[in-house]
Amino acid sequence: MGALRRFVLRLYNVLRPGRAETELARELTAHLTLIEDELQRQGMTPEDARLAARRTFDGVEQTKERHRDARSFSWLDDARRDVQYAVRTLAKTPGFTTVAVLTLALGIGANTAIFSVVNAVLLRPLSVPDGDRIVRFVGTSPNGVASQASLPLAGVWLQQGGLFHDISAHRLDLVNLTDAPTP
Repeated sequence: MGALRRFVLRLYNVLRPGRAETELARELTAHLTLIEDELQRQGMTPEDARLAARRTFDGVEQTKERHRDARSFSWLDDARRDVQYAVRTLAKTPGFTTVAVLTLALGIGANTAIFSVVNAVLLRPLSVPDGDRIVRFVGTSPNGVASQASLPLAGVWLQQGGLFHDISAHRLDLVNLTDAPTP
């Protein structure tokens, strides 16, 4: 049997386990019956022959499990069963399911929004030509504290021509919003 055919059959057995389970049960029953008949012909009682036939298989359920693993992808089959169990469990508790789905939706939406902002502001380069040539001027006040260059000075730089292509200025002021000494 070719590797591709074996792969397709294993995948089919994962997706449609019912048919394979019926065939496996029928085949194991036939094997057990043949062994029992052989043991009865050798002189065992029907009950002793049945027990001895089951012992030769090292347990019927263990044999079934080995055959399931050999005929399908066990990890994919386990994942399918886990999903089925999760769906059944969530269907039994619709209140919890609703809260869980809404919580996931809110969390995913918030993460998407935050990442979109971070991506646009921090991660992507500036959407201006020659963004690597942007300069920020910071001056110092008479008391030695760093401050932005004055707005009139920005106008002078722009009028000098040729020095800068364009200038943008902003001003940061700290204000107290109350009459009290501390806001």
